[in-house]
Formats: sequence, C-alpha cells, structure tokens
Amino acid sequence: MLVPPSDVVAKAKATIKECSVTDAKNCRDSGTLLIDIREVAEYNRGHIKGATLSCRGMLEFEIHGIVERACADTSVAPEDCDIVLYCGTGGRSALAALSLDAMGYRNVKSMSGGLVAWAAAKLPLETPTA
Repeated sequence: MLVPPSDVVAKAKATIKECSVTDAKNCRDSGTLLIDIREVAEYNRGHIKGATLSCRGMLEFEIHGIVERACADTSVAPEDCDIVLYCGTGGRSALAALSLDAMGYRNVKSMSGGLVAWAAAKLPLETPTA
C-alpha cells in the first residue's frame, strides 16, 4: 500500500519539535543555527537573513560540518546545538528534523509553515543583489 506524502509528513510532525515563525525570529541572535533546506533557486528568490543553505538532498551529509563551523558556543556539544530548519511550507523541514534527530541531534526544530508563514507574518526576507 502506498502512503501519500502528506501522511509521511504528518507522522514526522507528530514526532519532532516545531517552532513558530516568531520563535524562529526571536532565536536568530541567540546562537541558534538557522538552516534553509530548500533548493538554491528557491533560496535565491528570498531567504531569512543569516540562514545557512543546505539543500534537503545533502543535509545529512553536510550537517556535521555545518554545526562544527557555526556553533557559536564551543562549550556546547555539537549534538546539543540549537538548530531550526525551514523550507517552503514546513513539510521538507519536518522530514529533515526527523532525520537529524535520528542522527543524534537533540535540539532540532522545524519552523512551522516554512517561509510561506514567515512571509505571511510580514517578516523580512533577504535576496541576493544582482
């Protein structure tokens, strides 16, 4: 029996931690690692300032290096680093959060509603300059 993607995402969301766009906005200056897991073209159309891009297809392969380079507090073990993931609407980031949790990261959250919710809240987006 095939399972629709929406069911897989719903199952992941029942297991992971999520945060609101307000929570994500408020934690940007606290040393939390914000990771945009969308594709490069999506990121280039607009992203949250300070977010690190790691496309969903490579996240599991890149995460250890990203955390090692970005975790501001060296007294915190890499697996305890605060991480917020986001995508377009929250589905991919929920699946990614589940994956990072399975890899041993204990403080991973998916931003509920993704960048669509961020934009709906009229929060600022950064776009590359031409």
